[in-house]
Amino acid sequence: MARYATWQTLTRESPCHPVGVTSSESALPTAPQAATAPQAGRQKPRTDPPANRRERKKLETRAALEQAALRLFAEKGYEHTTVEEIAAEADVAVRTFFRYFASKQHVLFGDVAHQRINHLRAALAASPPDETPLQAISSVLDALDFDEDEQKQISVRLRLLERQPTLISMYLVLNHELRLTIVEFVAARTGLSPRHPYPLLLAGAAVTSWDTALHAWLADDSAPLADLRRQAYAALTAGIPADPPAPA
Repeated sequence: MARYATWQTLTRESPCHPVGVTSSESALPTAPQAATAPQAGRQKPRTDPPANRRERKKLETRAALEQAALRLFAEKGYEHTTVEEIAAEADVAVRTFFRYFASKQHVLFGDVAHQRINHLRAALAASPPDETPLQAISSVLDALDFDEDEQKQISVRLRLLERQPTLISMYLVLNHELRLTIVEFVAARTGLSPRHPYPLLLAGAAVTSWDTALHAWLADDSAPLADLRRQAYAALTAGIPADPPAPA
């Protein structure tokens, strides 16, 4: 009975709340007030860091100079185009031209080929280690696609080379850079000396396949450039063993 009386007493003291807790203490907490949304007009627009804007501006200026030069070379001829005309066509000062290019000869290939070679170098270094050098080179070259605008620029440059044999030296320098890039990769992958015939042979096949494909495509562009390159590389490497010789 005492226990029953005690229970009745407790329930009478707090019919709706636990013992020792008042109604104010047991009240549900109020929901936090939502943060006031900032006014749209007061939000600051997101902008790129100044360094990024400067780099983008440099790339845009360089591209404008290259495109202006190619247009004038095609319209007036290489020899009849001056640096002053290229700068005016790109709407920049002559001194701006020389910040990017040493001469109009250097603007002929611009950064297009050098950027591709740098990309090729990085892609070769990242190729799966279980691929043979032959496979890695073929896969990386296949991935170097050119869009329609790039192919038009390639066509203009190559046709200028045909009309201006004195410019071929620039083309040969680029081919030499490509050859060295592949030689270094094959030597590092196989442990062979860069002067060993195997790295030199693979590099020669890669460079020659591109050169062959470019000139065949220039004569007849009905076949895709990538297919021509692939066919030339397959033919040139048909007799090269996939497994490299063991280092001495």
